[in-house]
Amino acid sequence: MLLRIIYSAVFIKRYFQGASSFAFRRCLPSGWVFLLLSGVATFISERILLDRLNFWPTMFVHLFIGLIFFIISSFVIYRQERPFINKIIRFRDHVD
Repeated sequence: MLLRIIYSAVFIKRYFQGASSFAFRRCLPSGWVFLLLSGVATFISERILLDRLNFWPTMFVHLFIGLIFFIISSFVIYRQERPFINKIIRFRDHVD
């Protein structure tokens, strides 16, 4: 899957090479750095806290950490992308 994503990114970059209005950074949500940090923190939580032998008690702690980071990431992205989200909602309402 990672190779497919990399191939697609390279293809898109080559396709829009001459276009001055296209940039990969504009394709990512505004809170992408926090989203990336949340993924890293959740991965660390899995490696450190999740015990395969004592799964159920440790799974709930890991799940809680992931849920907290998901909620915070969603809030950060929503706050920064609110105009775009509202535009999509208005666009959907006008379709007949």
